[in-house]
Amino acid sequence: MRFTVKMKNENFSPQLLFFFLGISVTVLFYCFSDGISGNDFWWHIKAGEWIVENGRVPDTDIFSWIGKERELSWTAHEWLSEVIFYIVYALCGETGIYLMSLFCAVFMVIFLFWTARDNMRRNFLLGGSFFIFLAVTESSFFYGRPHIFSFFLLAAELKILYGFYENPKDRKIYLLPFLASLWSNLHGGSSNLSYLLCFLFLGISVLHFQCGRVRAERMSRSGIKRLAVVSAFTMGAVALNPFGMRMLVYPYTNMLDDFMLSVISEWQAPDVKNAGALLFYFLPIVLMSIGFFTEKRDIRLLDVIMMGFFLYLFFRSVRFIMLWYIAAPFYAFPYLPEMKNGEIRKHTEKIAVCVCGIILLLLMENSIYLIGRTLNGGEVISTVVSEKMIEAIQQDQPQRLFNDYNTGETLIYHDVEVFIDSRADVYSTEHILEDAFSLLFLQQRSEETEEEIVDVEALMGKYQFDALLVLKSRPLYVYLLSHPEEFTLISEDEEMGYFRVKG
Repeated sequence: MRFTVKMKNENFSPQLLFFFLGISVTVLFYCFSDGISGNDFWWHIKAGEWIVENGRVPDTDIFSWIGKERELSWTAHEWLSEVIFYIVYALCGETGIYLMSLFCAVFMVIFLFWTARDNMRRNFLLGGSFFIFLAVTESSFFYGRPHIFSFFLLAAELKILYGFYENPKDRKIYLLPFLASLWSNLHGGSSNLSYLLCFLFLGISVLHFQCGRVRAERMSRSGIKRLAVVSAFTMGAVALNPFGMRMLVYPYTNMLDDFMLSVISEWQAPDVKNAGALLFYFLPIVLMSIGFFTEKRDIRLLDVIMMGFFLYLFFRSVRFIMLWYIAAPFYAFPYLPEMKNGEIRKHTEKIAVCVCGIILLLLMENSIYLIGRTLNGGEVISTVVSEKMIEAIQQDQPQRLFNDYNTGETLIYHDVEVFIDSRADVYSTEHILEDAFSLLFLQQRSEETEEEIVDVEALMGKYQFDALLVLKSRPLYVYLLSHPEEFTLISEDEEMGYFRVKG
């Protein structure tokens, strides 16, 4: 018989759980009340539109003039997500994408809360605090990008794998190959998790030992065989996409590209000097780790490995913090340090609960009001390039535009051919991405050379740019202003300037 680490506190008022769930959802609504990020969203819409209109998935670049010119390969690993986003956007506009993102975030809170509900009885303060941190963090990750689907696929896979680990007769394990195939089409860049987790569970399932408080129990022979077969089929299912076997190695090519990791902020390791990271990333990790050191019960090796695995991903890239949050209710909540939770019996306690409930409802009402105000007249989905700048570029009609890395998505949405955009893997070949960042910062950014002052004229001549769109925070912007004999400032706003190359 497999041992379990769940312990219920029977002397507990369920109102406390629902109160923290209410707080978490209210915080989530408030964090969404100013709209959602448009980071990478706008080019996904155009990709989905292209796929629907052409009836196929592109395998070469379709948005960049340099990509078309050199026929750069593009692994459109998120094609199915892009089709879904396009359909929602075509039917319901920005409001549809916003509400889709908000409801997905709420559903994730509820799903994880339901998963952890029994273990939250052990310590509702730590458990409730975790979900409040989760709600705030979700507001930075749940918006119109394909990784939103990866979050749910990860949660579903962990639910199935943990269920099978505790009951090797659970037939839901046979759903994993289907999830893997879906994953490789919705967000192929992270679909390797589908089989990596299977093989991790498989490796742990064959172990049997006790080392201090860490304990591993070998699964039954039939269970091990079943998990091994499912793991193999899950890995094979990742190849069921328009790019075939390429998707098995694609996620690793990005994570092993040191240059891309160094210049793209969301791919970099978390910054411990950042107050927000300390509060919403590192503090929850510390809180969820307390039980592993203070509880005297046995700790499953599986839970130790899972926590180490997701912490490793987070320490490699800050964008993986949501994966840690999603996995924590499975491996960390069973070890919450137990605290004495009494039932709400006294008359004064019931009054206090009612007052707190009324306050919570008022806060929820205020958050919903703010959301309605944003939907009626605010910026629902953020953009990087202003309408004024878009109009200036469209009127000027450049043929070989150099654009800042962060502006590509908005330009693509407005049918402006870009030099580069956030599909960094497309431009990692032929030193295109390196040259772009070298020009933006006026410093050589290549892995092959030491950092040095860049030759602007040489790079301009190499690509024959006829116009440049540059953020004012870039050194290149100052350079362009200081050389009026070569560049004419056509338009500017608070964030960026658009220049024409003379001659």
